[in-house]
Amino acid sequence: MRIAIATDQDFVSSCFGCCPDCTIVEIEGGRVLRTFVVPNPGWRHKYWADFLQKNSVESLIVGNIGANAKAVIRWAGIQVLSGVTGQFDDVIRRYLEGSLQPGTGDCSAARHAPADSPCQKSS
Repeated sequence: MRIAIATDQDFVSSCFGCCPDCTIVEIEGGRVLRTFVVPNPGWRHKYWADFLQKNSVESLIVGNIGANAKAVIRWAGIQVLSGVTGQFDDVIRRYLEGSLQPGTGDCSAARHAPADSPCQKSS
């Protein structure tokens, strides 16, 4: 099984659209076999949906995600677990234990206009 986590260094990124990268985690028998990091090409929802689907990713773990991105990712058959915060290793541990508690983690469309996005300004 594979999951993807929107990451910002060693933490779940607070915003999917402007996360620096996405870390793909391959899990077997309740243990992490390997991870690999994919840089975020920025604001390309269809790219992510296709990439995650082609790489057999079952779930995407994110802090916040816009409605359009969430719809496109779900359309590709990938579960979206939003509203997740924390350190990467801790989030994986909670996921494997079945104790990961996603929240709403939905972003408004206004916040995600690329030129106006607060996360773009903080980069």
